[in-house]
Amino acid sequence: MTRFLKAALMSILLFVGPPAPAGAPKAWGYIGWWLPQSWRSMPLGQLDRLLFFELKVAPNGAISERHGWPEEWTDLQLAVQQTNTPLDLTLTLFEEATFNTLFSSNEATQRLLVEALSLADQTGVAGLQLDFEIYTLAQPKAIERYREFVRDLSARLRQQVPPRGLSVFLPIGGMSPLYDAVTLAQVDHVVLQAYDAHWLDSKTAGPIAPLTGSEAVTWEKAYAIGISLGVPKERLLLSFPLYGYEWQVNAPKLRGDAVGKGRITSFAPIPLNSPPDVPFNVQDRVRQYGASHDPVSGSSYYQFIGNEGQFVEGWFEDWWSLGRKIDFLIDRQVGGIAFFLMGYDDNQLVDYFLRRRGGRSLQDLIDRLSENGISESR
Repeated sequence: MTRFLKAALMSILLFVGPPAPAGAPKAWGYIGWWLPQSWRSMPLGQLDRLLFFELKVAPNGAISERHGWPEEWTDLQLAVQQTNTPLDLTLTLFEEATFNTLFSSNEATQRLLVEALSLADQTGVAGLQLDFEIYTLAQPKAIERYREFVRDLSARLRQQVPPRGLSVFLPIGGMSPLYDAVTLAQVDHVVLQAYDAHWLDSKTAGPIAPLTGSEAVTWEKAYAIGISLGVPKERLLLSFPLYGYEWQVNAPKLRGDAVGKGRITSFAPIPLNSPPDVPFNVQDRVRQYGASHDPVSGSSYYQFIGNEGQFVEGWFEDWWSLGRKIDFLIDRQVGGIAFFLMGYDDNQLVDYFLRRRGGRSLQDLIDRLSENGISESR
């Protein structure tokens, strides 16, 4: 293929792009309470759903931390109503002890049910998401009661006027499966955990959201788990990180052994009130040190030697990796993608997805043309 034709294809895909047809993958985005102004620059009217993150659940079933919701978020509530963007509230619980205590108590479970229904009944709230992530062993009776709670909550949300939706975040790789097919059949959408194949405390550096590969968490494996639980593919969404991780490693080799805990990076500079635990961004790193694409995982990475002679390795997702994931969603007719966390990419990757979700990637077009006998000139 000539360089001119390749450039023309890129221009078509990036700047014109086909309109998203019916059935194109949906775009969901999480907005973090610690970036309270980030939503102002988001393409709200183009997002299919926005999720406020987070409302923390306590062992007694109460909402222990609301992060200013709803009093400090009136401008956001007005904006989503003006743009007809559904807004869900995300309820979170991440500790095994809290989970066991809460769902071992009928009183605590009923309190959470009442509080959840009250939150959903607020003006401008389209639904709820349960982000309950337990990776160690939870008590079987607590899991059973939690599943009953999910089914009861879903039924009661549908009875509200207007009806509210319920989605769940499905953790991958935990020792306690919180959901079964019967329970998931009662919720509207399932967001599959498709990131943190490597995490801050990983023993080795590596891809965070690999498309394929040997990691326990990949997009392909997460999708297969969702299908195995009987969830229709149009109700599945795969989570996509707008953050990265970098680690100090003990040698300048790919996927090196980590030395200590990793650090969080954002994809782009965060212009407003940058969180203190996000000291670096991927784009600055790449401008300074370059980057490479890993064809095995479908993710990107950089490596460099620091000022004190330490070896550093960082992994992230970018346009290259997102393009392949969009093709995956389209090929399998998956319901959509859930970006975590909005604002960490300065809307660059989100905008790319919104332009591209109706068509295929440049590389895919090149491959198809090459298969038909059109080879790239050298």
